Amino acid sequence: MGLFDSLRKMFAAPEPEAGPAPAAPPPPAPPHGVDYDDERVPAPARKKIDAILAALEEVGTMMDREQVQAVSRTEIELMRDEHLPKLVKSYIDIPPAHRAEIFRKTGKSASFILEESLDTMKGRIDEIARNLAQHDLDAFSSNAAFISRRYSDGDPFR
Repeated sequence: MGLFDSLRKMFAAPEPEAGPAPAAPPPPAPPHGVDYDDERVPAPARKKIDAILAALEEVGTMMDREQVQAVSRTEIELMRDEHLPKLVKSYIDIPPAHRAEIFRKTGKSASFILEESLDTMKGRIDEIARNLAQHDLDAFSSNAAFISRRYSDGDPFR
């Protein structure tokens, strides 16, 4: 081994040791750290949350195949990524011993207000879905009317 080889070895960075393979990335955390199946969320509210999540997915699919205004798309994304998780997390975070304060202030229980808020959100999602579906309904009606006119026995212009 020559002088240059000895110097190169002396000043070279040490060879990395083979270690364990890098760990797989952790699964994505739920939005805002919210577990929608948390037992502190009342069962009727969990059913409504499931319905909302399914409706949001359905509307997202409808939006992907239609030309949709950015406002509607943004509203759906905000509901899914911000509003729903924050609503549920804020409910979960109320210490059970203090939930009665909400009833004293509003005359409604926290769980009632949660479900009422979920119903309001679901109503808005359903409205957006109806608006998106209207294009398909109009196209179907138009095509059915054309077929009826084109192929009916009473049409003299066939």
